[in-house]
Amino acid sequence: MLGGLLKRKTSFPFLYYLLATMLGELLVFALAWTAGAWIPLILISTAVILLSSRWVSPFIWLMFFVVGCLGQSLTLKTLDPGKVEYVGYISRGGTGNVEASMGRVLVEGKWMNLPVAVNIRLSDRKAAAFAGQIIWTAGTLTRQESFPLFKIESNIEACVERLEVFSYPGKYVTELLSRYKLNDTIAAAVFTGDRSHIDFETRERISNLGVAHLFAVSGLHIGLMYLLVHSALSFLMLGRKTKLILSIVLLFFYTLSTGPAISATRTFLMLLCYSLLKIIDYRQHPLNILGFSGIIIVMAQPSIVASISFQLSFFATAALLMFLPAIENKNLLSQTLLVGAIAQTAIIPLSLSTFGTLSLAGIPLTVVMVPVFVVPSYLGMIFILVADLVGLQIVGSFIAGSLRAMSSLLGEVTSVIGGVIPAIRFEPLTAYLLSLLSLFLFFTLLWHSGHKP
Repeated sequence: MLGGLLKRKTSFPFLYYLLATMLGELLVFALAWTAGAWIPLILISTAVILLSSRWVSPFIWLMFFVVGCLGQSLTLKTLDPGKVEYVGYISRGGTGNVEASMGRVLVEGKWMNLPVAVNIRLSDRKAAAFAGQIIWTAGTLTRQESFPLFKIESNIEACVERLEVFSYPGKYVTELLSRYKLNDTIAAAVFTGDRSHIDFETRERISNLGVAHLFAVSGLHIGLMYLLVHSALSFLMLGRKTKLILSIVLLFFYTLSTGPAISATRTFLMLLCYSLLKIIDYRQHPLNILGFSGIIIVMAQPSIVASISFQLSFFATAALLMFLPAIENKNLLSQTLLVGAIAQTAIIPLSLSTFGTLSLAGIPLTVVMVPVFVVPSYLGMIFILVADLVGLQIVGSFIAGSLRAMSSLLGEVTSVIGGVIPAIRFEPLTAYLLSLLSLFLFFTLLWHSGHKP
């Protein structure tokens, strides 16, 4: 009987346990935060456990579901809007806007713990703060329907260093971009994930075209950095384990320089787990590593399951890893086309339910822009960084000029394409029903395919 309860018929059970944890956290969040949203979550939870029961133990699945419910219940706070003081650790740096967590808030003369993420709009819109710093602020707190769950309009704030090692990468990259006049370019957004300096019209066009994910740090960028560092270290007379360790250390500092972004953190944790398992020669399915790293993230910060950025990133990565066996033996052109198509298709349900829009240009633009703009911009930023470190500023200035020209050209191109192929907008109910239909089709495909597309 015990063997039946603990059955395992898949090589990536942690992916299902991650889904169980996320659904438990989402259910508690919906009950406490969003009226009526718990009804579809109950239906989705039932569908997922029925699907999961084919591959993992329902008993263990329910255990993770309960753990998710408990974790969200213990950390979720429902504060009333009003004047507050707040002190916490900056988890995502930026200019004018930062995100902090693991903090304490002073409400009506009483300090209380507030572990969930808080968006802080700085009083000085041009001021920059960095991940790893401790921030104190006094201002007006309001609730938000999505992640971060609280927002503080700051009247006054101050930041102090916690550990220089955490904030230095972000500071250095920000200073470098300013020195080479790149901080307001799309190329810089590709490297840092900070789009706050890009003008509103360009950000809106990029979002409507369905390619906003290309201009924020994602698994693509972290993976590319990992491959570049690992390839560069291959020219040195280093052992396999030494190269893996150095690659992860350098990737850690790059991840910090991005804020760190949610998708960057998730991918870094995946690669960290992957490298550690390679060091000890213990093979695991990539989806199992994704599930394990995802559980760490949602356990550490349960409210992050309400983040649309986390959800989009997770589903896109899971879909790519799920279909990897079907595309890894294709030629380079076919792989490029399929990767873009799979990633875009995987996020359609969430995009419809959250934004109510569907971009017909999203998939073809993703396929074209990755090799034409994203990769050159990313490599250009790395070359500028290296040139500046070795004292070749003239080379860095030349590359920076090229990146500024590319960014300007992209702005013009998106303006033209946006006028020709506008995004399709749906009414909320229609978008919601289409989202549920696409999820149903996805689960049906998954059920019949046995995870082997």
